Amino acid sequence: MFKKITLEREDGIGVLRFNRPEVMNAFDPEMMEELLKSIDQIRNDDHTKVLVMMGTGKAFCVGVDITTIKGLSVEQGTEFLKRGHQVILNLVAMEKPVIAAVHGYAFGGGWNFALACDLVIASEDAKFSQAFVKIGLVSDMGGMYFLPRWVGLNKAKELMFMGETIDAKEAERIGMVNRVVPKDDLERAAKELARKIALGPSKPIQLMKKILSQSAHLDLPSLLELEAQAQAICSQTEDHKRSVEEFLQKRKKS
Repeated sequence: MFKKITLEREDGIGVLRFNRPEVMNAFDPEMMEELLKSIDQIRNDDHTKVLVMMGTGKAFCVGVDITTIKGLSVEQGTEFLKRGHQVILNLVAMEKPVIAAVHGYAFGGGWNFALACDLVIASEDAKFSQAFVKIGLVSDMGGMYFLPRWVGLNKAKELMFMGETIDAKEAERIGMVNRVVPKDDLERAAKELARKIALGPSKPIQLMKKILSQSAHLDLPSLLELEAQAQAICSQTEDHKRSVEEFLQKRKKS
């Protein structure tokens, strides 16, 4: 079905791989459309609880394929970028948690794509760069929204103004990566984390993702109101009722 990506689903986990290794998984228009379709499939699949994003070959993703935008008019370039932005919006709006498993190069929009995910695991060989300034462009794919929220405003400015490359350990140190694992363990570690989340109660995880995504724009009373609404919903789920019963049974035995 897809040419520029692959999509696998098993045991409640979806694994979506960028599959243009010959250009280090750079985005082109066809790949953008396939990403939109695949994310929509995962969103509507009740059996898939968590999505893992990965790359094939030597890179996670190096952003937009420059050869596809060279020579485009302003209008054409803007439309292409808008499709990419729709991918980001759909990814963030999807209730299911998304894990980016990053190896090799995550440059430009590729790095920002990872930042749009809920969790990031990186292999020891991962390299990150906000390389836009090196080719006379500004950060796109939501980078100026996501990066300050991961690492703070001042550090985000430094990374974007300089466009320098950092390694996985530095990315972990500044809070942009949740954990770093050996290169050969990346897929296993990402799937293991995804499996643990998938085995958890779906509704509270979905609601927490939704509220946390809004939290930076809410005052405390508004956030507390959303928490109360979410708690009321969760209190009626079978997961909660079963957990309470198990807790009470354990307490009786102790």
